[in-house]
Amino acid sequence: MDKNIIQQTINELYYWDAAVKSLECNCFADEVTLVYANEDGDVTYRFINCYKVVFDHYIGYAKNIPVRKLSFAQIPYFLQNVEISEIEIEQEQKLYSCKLLLPPLEVIIWCKDIMVSRS
Repeated sequence: MDKNIIQQTINELYYWDAAVKSLECNCFADEVTLVYANEDGDVTYRFINCYKVVFDHYIGYAKNIPVRKLSFAQIPYFLQNVEISEIEIEQEQKLYSCKLLLPPLEVIIWCKDIMVSRS
């Protein structure tokens, strides 16, 4: 699928300032799933066949309470920006590069496929 179509789908599901419900990295970082609350139902991004997954948490943010103990209303992560681009790596392989900004966390993912759905 074209990166512009994926970006358009993401933008149409209005993510700006949406409360992130979960962010999971599974299967030895081969899959990353992000779920956020939307007035029309939860929206899920699934990043599949990942090659690079970077979680960069702002070091100045005090984690006084473990996130797993926070209620949904206390979770501090809200989507601010989602950027999809394409990159070419060795052997002329094309991947999607996705940059997610949910302060105080930034996530960078390189993957073969991105699925966006609403439940």
